[in-house]
Amino acid sequence: MPARLVDRSAPLRAGFFYLGLGALGCGPGAPQLTAHPWPEANALFTSDPLWLGGDGAYSVDLGNERVLWLFGDTYVATSAAHRRDESYFVRNSVAVQTGYDPSRAFMRFYWGRTEEHPRSFVPEDGATWFWPGHGIRLGERALLFYGRVHQASEGMWGFAAGAWTAFLVQNPDDEPSVWQLREVSAASEGGDVELGGAVLEVGAWLYVYGNAGDHHDIYLARFDTERAVKGDLSCPEWWSGEGFGDFASRAPVLTLGAPEYSVSYAAPLGAYLLVETEGFGASTLAVRSAPAPEGPWTEPRDVLRPPESFGDDPFVYAGKAHPELTGADLVATYVPSSFEDGPPDPREVLYYPRFVRIGYK
Repeated sequence: MPARLVDRSAPLRAGFFYLGLGALGCGPGAPQLTAHPWPEANALFTSDPLWLGGDGAYSVDLGNERVLWLFGDTYVATSAAHRRDESYFVRNSVAVQTGYDPSRAFMRFYWGRTEEHPRSFVPEDGATWFWPGHGIRLGERALLFYGRVHQASEGMWGFAAGAWTAFLVQNPDDEPSVWQLREVSAASEGGDVELGGAVLEVGAWLYVYGNAGDHHDIYLARFDTERAVKGDLSCPEWWSGEGFGDFASRAPVLTLGAPEYSVSYAAPLGAYLLVETEGFGASTLAVRSAPAPEGPWTEPRDVLRPPESFGDDPFVYAGKAHPELTGADLVATYVPSSFEDGPPDPREVLYYPRFVRIGYK
């Protein structure tokens, strides 16, 4: 899904990539962030010749050095040429990374299969398909959020979303090809907020962020974790600006948010970090901070302008962090693409997620 429609390119200095040093908070001695591309880790996403790229790239720590990756629109090769123009387009796929350091780990990818061709890992429901959100491991189970999407009009931007669902994985320690997925019982209200952008467990609560509206305002709901692990998400409490209450009292924790992001707690900084891409097309990787899951959130601080943002026809989006990974204070990814229907093979570097190392100072 694209970054929000805000042009932040003007303040950025010229060069191969942008390195920002943005203080989190105010005052002398406030921590700063640095960010650098991590090309040595990028081979993780090109290790399977049949998996020819995908976006989304949400990650979930499954434990025991296993990390689940959730991808959206994906190209799957259908010939020995392993070309995108000879591939099948599926709406979602997954992968399991073994090893927490992506520059040393290996990955295995999974999607569905019909008798004729590949299919989405979570199959379509009639004319509705499923784009992934975030997820979380809860004891012996995993909970994965997906948006329900359909084609409302013609063209690349003709999709419509808003509704959400989640699936409980009963056996996440097994290979995804034999997972037992059960759709949870979800709240009937709140259909205009697509929950699942980021998921955190804090105390006895499961905090779930979601977007609503054309400006991607971000809302926050929380669920009782004991009920969530049983597949019951029917009774959320919504952040109102002053506390948690019913759906009618909801208020956004951020206006003009990004449609994709991550939220995680950075213990060395004593703060929650929201990582996103800022801008549309030639975007930047940016970070916000807050003392609590509900905020208040700082303005975004640009930490990196990806090299692909300086290229022709740039479309860089899907920025988010992966706090379970090692090799940096915080590991992040973004997805470089173009505004063509599908990035062509001569530019095969496009549409594979790219790694970034973020450091604290």
